[in-house]
Amino acid sequence: MDIAVFGDIHGNDIAFQACVDYCMGKGITNYALLGDFISDCPGVKKTMELIYVLRQYFNCFTVRGNREEYMLNYKKAGENGWMKGSGSGSLLYTYEQLTEKDLKLFEELPIYGIWNPKGVSGFEYCHGSPTGVSDLLFGDKRNTKRTLNKIKTNVLLHAHTHVQESFLYRGKRAVNPGALGLPRNKNCYAEFAIIHSGKSGWEEELVQVKYDRHAILKEFTTSGLMEFAPAWAAVTMHTIRTGVDLSEAILLQAMKLCEEDRGIVRWPTIPEQYWAEALKENYLDLSGKDIPRPKNN
Repeated sequence: MDIAVFGDIHGNDIAFQACVDYCMGKGITNYALLGDFISDCPGVKKTMELIYVLRQYFNCFTVRGNREEYMLNYKKAGENGWMKGSGSGSLLYTYEQLTEKDLKLFEELPIYGIWNPKGVSGFEYCHGSPTGVSDLLFGDKRNTKRTLNKIKTNVLLHAHTHVQESFLYRGKRAVNPGALGLPRNKNCYAEFAIIHSGKSGWEEELVQVKYDRHAILKEFTTSGLMEFAPAWAAVTMHTIRTGVDLSEAILLQAMKLCEEDRGIVRWPTIPEQYWAEALKENYLDLSGKDIPRPKNN
């Protein structure tokens, strides 16, 4: 039995389709879908359509991630708090692309699952950790070891960190497939994992697949996402172009600039001028391309 493990698609439908095509070529009929299907990239509708196809025709182990919870919480709050602009415009754009069917699915999905039939090696799966969608389980960290000590099987499939890795501790293994939609590797290839069942249990294969990055970057320019969240779209495009994630650095810089100038800062109401300055200070333009750095004299 082979299971393809997908995490952190983030609305990159082009990368998602490429990974599904790869798995179809391998004859894989089992999928673990570990959440954060949407947001950041513009391919929300196509991503959800492909998820429904996989769930209809194949065996899928599915959980929701923190981005799905953002959408549910926004709905429960009366659709208040998000607005156009780089602070929350990308989230608002994503929400407006979702259907009631999508939101119902998110609400029905658990944050943790276990498959542990008698006589067969089982596994557990989640987005962040078995107890929280936003928990970060990096290999060799204390909380990761504690989590592995508590699981009932010998394998935990998890995502959220955007780091493709496998970590073994006291006979139990944590497998992170990496970020399918916003990968962080030098080739900028889409990342996922395949776990193979064998006589001694599960063996993981960490996979990277080349996909058409130009196609997803074109979607940014034609979808309207760049108008909803100019700087945030630029940061996301830069990640797709380079495999380097500067989102946290640029967010913190924009907040710092706003606070220094105005004496107060509240997310998401950070004026675009500070986002633009933060991009400039990190040598990025509004299309996510690198600005040449000044040469040292």
